[in-house]
Amino acid sequence: MFRTNYLTLFLTGLIVLVGSSAVFAQNAPVRGVVTLQKADGTKVPVVGALVEAYRTDIERGKMPSAKTKKGGEFAFVGFPLGQRFVLAVSGPGIGPRIEPDVKGGMENISIIVNEGDGKQLTEAEVRQAEKSTAPPPGSESSAPPKMSEEQKKQQAELEKKNAEIMASNKKAEDTNKVVNAALQAGNAALKAGDWNTAIAEFEKGYAADPEFAASASVMLNAKGVALVKRALATYKAVPSGDTTARGAALGKMKPDLEGAIGAYDKGLEILKTAPAASDAAEQKGRDAVKLTLLANSLEAHGFAARFVPDPAMLAKSGDILEQYTVAEPDQAKRITSMLSYASNMNAAGELKTASVAYRKVLELQPENLDALAGLGLALYSEGASDPPNKAVLQEGLNYMQRFVDAAPDTHPLKASIKETIDDLKNNQKLAPQKTAPARKKG
Repeated sequence: MFRTNYLTLFLTGLIVLVGSSAVFAQNAPVRGVVTLQKADGTKVPVVGALVEAYRTDIERGKMPSAKTKKGGEFAFVGFPLGQRFVLAVSGPGIGPRIEPDVKGGMENISIIVNEGDGKQLTEAEVRQAEKSTAPPPGSESSAPPKMSEEQKKQQAELEKKNAEIMASNKKAEDTNKVVNAALQAGNAALKAGDWNTAIAEFEKGYAADPEFAASASVMLNAKGVALVKRALATYKAVPSGDTTARGAALGKMKPDLEGAIGAYDKGLEILKTAPAASDAAEQKGRDAVKLTLLANSLEAHGFAARFVPDPAMLAKSGDILEQYTVAEPDQAKRITSMLSYASNMNAAGELKTASVAYRKVLELQPENLDALAGLGLALYSEGASDPPNKAVLQEGLNYMQRFVDAAPDTHPLKASIKETIDDLKNNQKLAPQKTAPARKKG
């Protein structure tokens, strides 16, 4: 779908409106399409061609230039009514072409160019060419030349395509207005803590164009964030010790967390199946949104496992963890996200899943205290079965001892972990073993 900088056009129109409403009211837009007819007869839209507009009812005057877009379309915000112009088209790989007798309000101009050397006509050349092609007013030659049936057919096809492009552009413009308004309203509501309004606005923005990757993925990410925030706010509002209220809160949290994960999944799927990016800048933007979706999804999976465990969601979280660790180039952010995920999994009793995440952190930062403590405690809990799994307990003891050796006395976990180590020594007759830290990865 065609996209353009409608904000620029809006601001330009606003300046004119404030400066001279009478002049603004006498302007009318001019739009059209430039198509290249190749030597083999095929036709393709011309992208990036320069379209210049020179006034011809007097000897001088020029409007701001325009450039053709992806579909060959060009647009001028407004030509003064009652004035006449000639359009001059030039660009790489095409021959120059003029389109005479253009007036404000003409929104279906079709300009056919041929292959050429890319020459750009000077203003003098444009005016001379326009004069040589303009018949005397009222003469028979001023009537349009007769076209063959094949030419009429081609002209009709071009006009139909042009009309479709213009309609698509208008729809895109209207959709952009809805999307931008929803994004602004949603962000304002999110900032104010009005989760319900934020969720509704982001859903509205997504529904406006659910197949356009650039906006749909952003809206789904924002909706997921709002759903997670509402879920956590629901939990925090529960009075301490009120088990009935806590149960009711968990019932409300489950659909919110599931909805958030679903929104993130949908956003990732849209980016995965979207047509190839048109340039490096667009691809960079998509990669940034994908990374944000993965990071937020990882966080949501951790909260879901902790508060509203579901085996199906837990199974999917491992894949999200793998995708995120590959996609995140910032090691500090990667470690922070993985520690948060591991901590939630540990609190949920998903010890093996937590251990996987803690080990990934230690691969990046072998002496990370939170990972050493977390992995040691996760292995201790896993090994404290009936009968005890001494191999797992031994590994947990080794990590806890590494933590105690490195952690300052002020660390909030140091005292309790020392007690756990003493318990393993006295009751399981285990002793810490020196182990080499995992080799650090980049």
